[in-house]
Amino acid sequence: MTRMHSCMTRLGLVLCLVLTGCGGGDSGSQSGSSATTGTSTVNLVVTDTPSTKVTILSFQVQITSAVLQPGNVSILPRPLTVDLAQLVSDTGFLASTVIGSATYTSLEMTFANPQVTILNNTGATLALAGQSCAAGATCTFAPMLNNATVTISSGIFPLTVTASSATGLNLDLSIPNLLQSDLSITLANGSSVNLSLLPGTSSASQQATIDDVMGSITAISDSQVSITTAFGDSLVLTESSSTTYNYPAEVCSTAGASCLSTGQIVTLDLSLLGDGALGIDSVSYVGSSGSPLVKALVLSTDVTGTTPSAQVLVQRGINVSSLSAGQIATVSLPARTAYSVGTATYPEISTASFAGASDLLPGQELILSVAADLIAGTSPAFSTGTVYLEPSQVIGAVNSVDAATSSLAIDGLSGLFMESRPIIQLLDIQAGSATNFVGLTSVSALTTGQFIVAKGPLFSTTSSSYPTLAAIQLGARTVGN
Repeated sequence: MTRMHSCMTRLGLVLCLVLTGCGGGDSGSQSGSSATTGTSTVNLVVTDTPSTKVTILSFQVQITSAVLQPGNVSILPRPLTVDLAQLVSDTGFLASTVIGSATYTSLEMTFANPQVTILNNTGATLALAGQSCAAGATCTFAPMLNNATVTISSGIFPLTVTASSATGLNLDLSIPNLLQSDLSITLANGSSVNLSLLPGTSSASQQATIDDVMGSITAISDSQVSITTAFGDSLVLTESSSTTYNYPAEVCSTAGASCLSTGQIVTLDLSLLGDGALGIDSVSYVGSSGSPLVKALVLSTDVTGTTPSAQVLVQRGINVSSLSAGQIATVSLPARTAYSVGTATYPEISTASFAGASDLLPGQELILSVAADLIAGTSPAFSTGTVYLEPSQVIGAVNSVDAATSSLAIDGLSGLFMESRPIIQLLDIQAGSATNFVGLTSVSALTTGQFIVAKGPLFSTTSSSYPTLAAIQLGARTVGN
């Protein structure tokens, strides 16, 4: 990766859906320098602890500054907006910055412009910042921010960074503690805002994985790939011999580095190294140059009419400025619509289907093309011609385990599933050789009642009355929804 003799800064942010950790990541970067004597690289990422109250579908907040003291050392080059509801099993890349070697005693962080979308499964009408949200409704509101600044001075502090070292900071923003009973937001060190150290202290060590980054390829030079993300930030990425490529045969007949071309819109899974470099683990094609696309969460579907449709919550878009995150849109799915799985590798499910509108389910995450018939405004609507199924993130309690088939069932699902019609009370989870276990050794290590988080494409299946998630990640949790 190209290095320049100046401060290295990479910005990013990962996306995710309705569960824990953090899901899906995008944002930016500028090319920078490797650390020199007397300086140290500090990487900053963000995760989320999900809500156990109302069902949070989107929880956006802007991080306007992050400053180490003493010395007023900024490690966030510019304000970034993150969606905590998409940080369930994923990690959001915020920044990588070269700073001076020193002992720091605190981190001061400032936040602004919160926006929350909820599914009101409380059974009662809620008052949300001057508006009413009926029971069972999906509502977006701007909650009051009780305090804009929080200072973290305990835990990992005092923090000593030494010359030519790599320090990774993990910022955990806990939705249950952020969101108060009156649905205002309070930032508090040690409860709603927590800071810990990432593993790895060398420049070559992997400190975090950054998944589901969506962007347009702007340049390709040898093994380096430059992209502009859906959030408008710039990243310089590096391919390797282990990079995998997921391309439709009609776009590229032989999957490999030669499939990449300037202008393509892709989603990527990345590895964050200690020196701030971002390596490409996998890349998946989702659109041609200039294509208007949105990433969205399915809220409900209607396949009874002549033209099937779905209601979706927009999470982010690219080449489509008239749709913004947090909006609920109606998507028409004409007969010509093409359906594909956007995940490169996942456990095989022989009875899974993703070939038409009848295979869409609440809780699925999709990348959708936006046709020219887009109606913007407070109730946006558009038709689509391509639908890519992306990984969902779900939390639940183990209902049953079948170690022989590496599968399990979970219940205790979020309101998004329990409020659907028909109700989705259980999800089947299929693990396999493509599954990354986090805090677990295997499916056989699970016990009934244990909380887990699973990430992967969510399918309608013919062998069961419940959907099945093909788990590319399966992890243990201490709490449920």
